[in-house]
Amino acid sequence: MYRNQEGFSYPLTLAIILAALFLLTIQLDQFISEKRIVNQAETVMMQEYYLLCSFKKTEKMLRENINLEKSGIYSFKNGSVSYEVSPVATSLIQITFKTKIGSDKEISGYAYYDTDLQKMIKWIEKN
Repeated sequence: MYRNQEGFSYPLTLAIILAALFLLTIQLDQFISEKRIVNQAETVMMQEYYLLCSFKKTEKMLRENINLEKSGIYSFKNGSVSYEVSPVATSLIQITFKTKIGSDKEISGYAYYDTDLQKMIKWIEKN
């Protein structure tokens, strides 16, 4: 029986295994990065959606002349939006929204409601 005395097969096998592990590591790192980006994008979209829903609820309440409290909270499935109402002028009301989802960063937005026009006239979102 012939024995391989030159040591060719072990270094070749080791090099192939190391190359495969290196490629697998690169793919795993890329997967983890993409998953993190997708989760962050999902959270941002959810925050924007919650702000929009709160904006519309508040506008509807002001349009229907429902007595809106000076501050309050809208609760949603994964977070909440707090609001504060303050008059700026005789026909202008400023509403400040703050959205909090889990342990993520809080974002805020400002809306201006014109009581003469019965609609929101300006919307500013701060991150």
